[in-house]
Amino acid sequence: MDVITTHLNADFDALASMIAAKKLYPEAHLVFPGSQERNLREFFLKSSLISFPFERIRDIDLTAIKRLILVDINIKGRLGPFDEVADRKSVELHIYDHHPRTEQDYRGTIDIVEPVGATTTILVELLRKKRKKITPEEATIMALGIYEDTGSLTFASTTARDFDAVSYLLKRGAHLEIIPTFISRDMDTRQVQLLHDLLTSLKINNIHGIPVATASASTDEYVGELALLVHKMMDMENLNALIVMVRMEERIILVARSRLPELDVSRIAEEFGGGGHQTAASASIRELTLIQVQERLMTLLNQMVGERVNAGSIMSSPVMEILESDPIEAAAEMMTRFNINSIPVMSEAHRLTGIITRGVVERAIQHGLAHSPLKEYMLTGFSTVSRTSSLEKVREYIIEKRQRMLPVIEGNTVLGVITRTDLLEAMHDDSRRTQSFEETSEEGDTPEGRVRNLSELVREILDARTTRILKMAGKVADESGDKAYFVGGLVRDLILRQKNLDVDLVVEGDAIEFARKLSRRLKARIRVHRKFQTAVIILPDGFKLDVASARAEYYSSPGEYPMVERGSIKLDLYRRDFTVNALAVKLNPESFGQVVDHFNGLKDLKERTIRILHNLSFVDDPTRIIRAVRFEQKFEFRIGKHTEYLMKGAIKKGYLRQAQGPRVLNEIMIILRGDNPIRAFDRMEELGILTSLHPTLAFTSKIRSIFQQVEKINSWFGLLFLDEEPDVGQIYFNALMMMKAVEEREQILELFHLNEHQKMTYREKWEKVSSTMKELARTDDKKPSWIAGLLGGVEVEDLLTIMSLTKREDTVKAISVFLSRLRFIKREVGGKELREMGYSSGPVYRDIMQALQDARVDGVVNSLSEEREWVIANFPLEN
Repeated sequence: MDVITTHLNADFDALASMIAAKKLYPEAHLVFPGSQERNLREFFLKSSLISFPFERIRDIDLTAIKRLILVDINIKGRLGPFDEVADRKSVELHIYDHHPRTEQDYRGTIDIVEPVGATTTILVELLRKKRKKITPEEATIMALGIYEDTGSLTFASTTARDFDAVSYLLKRGAHLEIIPTFISRDMDTRQVQLLHDLLTSLKINNIHGIPVATASASTDEYVGELALLVHKMMDMENLNALIVMVRMEERIILVARSRLPELDVSRIAEEFGGGGHQTAASASIRELTLIQVQERLMTLLNQMVGERVNAGSIMSSPVMEILESDPIEAAAEMMTRFNINSIPVMSEAHRLTGIITRGVVERAIQHGLAHSPLKEYMLTGFSTVSRTSSLEKVREYIIEKRQRMLPVIEGNTVLGVITRTDLLEAMHDDSRRTQSFEETSEEGDTPEGRVRNLSELVREILDARTTRILKMAGKVADESGDKAYFVGGLVRDLILRQKNLDVDLVVEGDAIEFARKLSRRLKARIRVHRKFQTAVIILPDGFKLDVASARAEYYSSPGEYPMVERGSIKLDLYRRDFTVNALAVKLNPESFGQVVDHFNGLKDLKERTIRILHNLSFVDDPTRIIRAVRFEQKFEFRIGKHTEYLMKGAIKKGYLRQAQGPRVLNEIMIILRGDNPIRAFDRMEELGILTSLHPTLAFTSKIRSIFQQVEKINSWFGLLFLDEEPDVGQIYFNALMMMKAVEEREQILELFHLNEHQKMTYREKWEKVSSTMKELARTDDKKPSWIAGLLGGVEVEDLLTIMSLTKREDTVKAISVFLSRLRFIKREVGGKELREMGYSSGPVYRDIMQALQDARVDGVVNSLSEEREWVIANFPLEN
């Protein structure tokens, strides 16, 4: 016997999942393990939608069950009488659930547990994949399940997959107008009284600096929808974490909600025999009194909620250091190079002996003391803290005692430093995370805290393998005493919910040693670049991970390649091009998913704005000018006013012409390979970027028209549905250059500093395009075999370039016929067949096969037998 069941106090997600599972297991019996929630009981009484053969558990022979299908549940102890069945080794378990894994979970032969908003979503996807028919009534119940468990698609646990599932159910006839009738949030008198009691008992507990609200009440009768009351309390009192305990009849009901990354309420619920998500969980407790539950809860909170911040969590490391014997001018150079205001000063024995500040350095140089050793003028009376020192202790030293830099030490080793900026950011983060999510900033926007946890987005958007690799990287870093992050475009695109397969890891430590350890865990090979302290991990299937040590960089002159030195994650992010790319996500297990945002990248992502990190950014690397336009157009952002002002200044001064030519060309080619190069070129023309490179690169209306033709031709080629993707960027570039005189082309090639081989490749390509166009225009009567012979040796990109440039319809027709049909026609007779027919091998084979290929292309012959006859007739054998 097969049985489909769910958890005690079944809700709409449980009901909908059972009905969906019934379509996958049509012979299975539908059986609830016990009672249902009030809304569900009312649904059974009032609705005409239910016509499924649900059976009572007392009518089921539990000993006859051979397969148990569990939906919306995978934790032991919540199946009622079915727990005993699930524990039997002879019973096959199939599990479908969306709740996070715990150590108390059942494991099934089929075990599908995925992080979505509702279990119904998982089963709808399976039904869709298996093309199972869903009636409008079934679709409505399934939509009910998703809507209830996702708060009408508004809860934080809601995913894009839940939206897709609802969309699919709507197409199958789901009646959304029915849903509010059964998930109505109106309260009855008992719920109003219970809410009043809970609000009266509400207490805010300070757990290591984190406010966690608790409330408790007692009632002699069962009151449903406790989760509804918890949501109302959080809204009414602006709470970010709330745990409610209510004695009802003979048990304690615990409901917990959290919006804080430091508090995973599922762990709390598990300790009481319940379960749930990081943000929402519950438990039903029978063997403890309310007072015992309260006491146990406080113990658990103190154990499970970590201290929010300490010196180790906010310090910058590794540390930029200088020797006390170095001259003051050396400190001035380091401060300018890396944009820092204070430097720890070390003895020859590598002991911390002082701190030198920018103010002291500047005044010393003014007094002609640039060559004096630092030890004569450094600050020697200073405080230090340990890694575990509290934020309050750090604040005392930096603000009250006015110490600009606070070293974090362990023994005689300087682990890191904390600056005023670090402290202000930490205090700002701390205050933001205790505010309500509904509180608005001065501009009226919802706060975007600097530290935000993306662990749920990682699980939702990245594939399982990439997520596993990131978590493994965090563990390896932990074991090595390092800090690891993934950085840059992957973080940005994760927040924007866009696909990105480029994984860049940064380690505050030795990247090469880290990469070796990680590659061994992944059974991958490694390629090392010791000069730059970087490595590439290459998995067996070719998937690559770039690993680098956190580093700082400086530029000796505009447009040159940067000089690199080891630094902290903050300095590493500071060298990035734009704030939206200067984001990192922590990988170490204790802080996995936390965003590191020193430069307001999250705010700029929210405001859809491209901003540079400092005023010399375009001077350091002028190619960022083109990149700013690329990102603006790709993401439909806007370039910030000040950033655009600095861009125009750098363009006017001609810094782009001083940049490394191949890097400029690479940025242009990336734009040409993008989704809308015309819009990007319009913007570059507006800003004067193209003409600053070369006057003839102006994006005129004539060139714009050619680009539109390239876009049209490329779309046509895509509709052929061939298994090849031409380099569309090369087509745009070819078309652009073919519009120039030969002398202008040479000047542009020089501008990009290409080597002679690269120049010759382009010259030959453009000559081929030009000669082929002329040849196609010269002949009016174009036999298929002539077209195939002429175009057979021309690359697809060059042929599409010709189609974009020509004004002759017969040329376009000839190339289109060749690309779509002629090039795929192949003769069947080869050397083997010619030998069988009696022909002696020799030069004649080539003549026969070429002539036969032409005949096949021209439609003179259409089969193997016709080819044989044609050969005999046109190349008779000698007697």
